[in-house]
Amino acid sequence: MEKSGTVFEKLKPLSKKMRIVSAMKKAIVSGSFQSGDQLVEIRLAEQFGVGQTLVREALIELEHQGFVQRLPFSRTQVTRFSNEDARDIFDIRIELEPLAFSLATSRITPEQIIELWCRVNNARDELDSGKLEAVFEQHLAYRRHVWELAGNRFLANTLERLVAPLYALYLMRADFNRQGLIETIRVGIAGQEETLRAFETGNAKAAAETTRRFLQEMKESLGSRLLPTSDRG
Repeated sequence: MEKSGTVFEKLKPLSKKMRIVSAMKKAIVSGSFQSGDQLVEIRLAEQFGVGQTLVREALIELEHQGFVQRLPFSRTQVTRFSNEDARDIFDIRIELEPLAFSLATSRITPEQIIELWCRVNNARDELDSGKLEAVFEQHLAYRRHVWELAGNRFLANTLERLVAPLYALYLMRADFNRQGLIETIRVGIAGQEETLRAFETGNAKAAAETTRRFLQEMKESLGSRLLPTSDRG
């Protein structure tokens, strides 16, 4: 379904790509755009009052963050995701991501461990402030850093394609079940702390097992934490 009507105000000439990205993420998370809505570059450019190239760059960034999907014939749509899709992704992620954490254990430096602890602490502070989007940005940055440390670009690229849409899905459903989302975040922070302790002791097996256990819990709790409250029995 193609979205019609005006959703965005024109931007000032000095506006940059990330302002467009921010405005579109807000529209997607708030429900102004629904899953599966088509995003037409020329119409978005008209609404923002910018060039089509800038809109295209913003859409590429949104794809990287998991909020939109690029389709054949240069089409783009808001990410269409069901809980079953998320479970299918978790099935693959449960097998691959523990490997990344195991490989990273022998490569991570004390300085990098400190950097990851800072991300965990920042995520907790953002959660206390109610800034859920910022929390997920910290959480995803944490995991991307570990994937990179694993030293296998094919593994990192595969996880990037799998995981980014999941974070977008959580944010897109935040208004339906905010408490469930907060519970998920707290579990995620605890899991990060446990993997960091494994990194500190050089225990690759513990890092992998902790990651697998966290992902399994996330998969099993999808229905209770992501579905609108009214849809749960």
